[in-house]
Amino acid sequence: MYVQILGQALEVWSDDLTGDDLLELVVARRAALPARDLGAGTWSAVSLAVEVAYDCALINLAAERGIDVSPRNFSHPSIARDSLEWQLAVRGIDLDSPPQPGRDDPATQNT
Repeated sequence: MYVQILGQALEVWSDDLTGDDLLELVVARRAALPARDLGAGTWSAVSLAVEVAYDCALINLAAERGIDVSPRNFSHPSIARDSLEWQLAVRGIDLDSPPQPGRDDPATQNT
């Protein structure tokens, strides 16, 4: 059921965010996830919405960074999330903190 809900949410994904803006959205939505796992089969409308919002952003970020991803991978959402977060971390993407403004801009770096 979650795979269907996520697939439908991705079909109507309307954020035109890319790059650091998309990364900031993922970081913000990740921070909004429940602090602990509520357990198998324990959903509320709010927690479901928060998880779907995060997963949509995470999938779009992963796809943007060249990771092969599909909502079909989310039959076990926490496992799929962990996998994508790990693959992004391997690529140097820190989901624990937002990107720093100008970090890639040579004009703002002291040499």
